[in-house]
Amino acid sequence: MPRPSNYSESARKPLGEFHDTGVNGYFRVLSNNLNTQNNLADNKANIIISISTVLLTIIISSLAKNGGYQEKFHLPILFLMATSLISTIFAILVTRPTIRKVDITQEYLDKKGTTLFFFGNFSSLSREDFEDTMLTIVKDDEYLFRSIFADFYGQGKVLDRKYRYLSYSYNTFLYGMIISVILFAIFSFV
Repeated sequence: MPRPSNYSESARKPLGEFHDTGVNGYFRVLSNNLNTQNNLADNKANIIISISTVLLTIIISSLAKNGGYQEKFHLPILFLMATSLISTIFAILVTRPTIRKVDITQEYLDKKGTTLFFFGNFSSLSREDFEDTMLTIVKDDEYLFRSIFADFYGQGKVLDRKYRYLSYSYNTFLYGMIISVILFAIFSFV
C-alpha cells in the first residue's frame, strides 16, 4: 500500500507516554464504535424481524379464520406475505452468527499469522498453547498491533456484511409495503 505524501519515518517513532495514551484512546474509541455499530445493526434487524413476523402471523391467521379473502385480493396478499418473508430472511442473516473455526497449527503460530481476539481462532488450541501464544503476542509490539489491526479489520468486514443485508431487508420491506398498498388499491376497484 502506498504511503501518504506527508508520511515520514519520524512520524512512526513513539512520542512517549502521550503517544501511548493517544494510541490506547484511539483503539478504545474504534472498538466502542465497532461494538455500537454491531449492536445497532442487530437491533434494527430485530425490529424488522418482529414487524414482519407479526404481519405474517396476522395475515395467515386471518386467512385461516375467514377461509380466505375475496379472490381479487390474492395477488396483493401474496405479495405482502412474500415481502414480509424476504425482509425477515435478510434480517435473520444480519443477526445470524457466522463462526469459522480455524485449526491453528504450531507452524501457523510460529509465523505469527493469527489473532487470538476472536474465540473461533483459539477454541481449538490447548490452554497451554493459548497462553503461550498470548504471551508471544503481548511481548512483541508489532505482533500485538497487527493482531489488533486484524481484529478491527475483521469486525469491519462483518459489519459491512450486516449492514448490506440490513439495507436489503429495509428496502424490501419499504418497497414491498408501497407496492402492496398500491396493489390493494388497484384490486379494490377492479
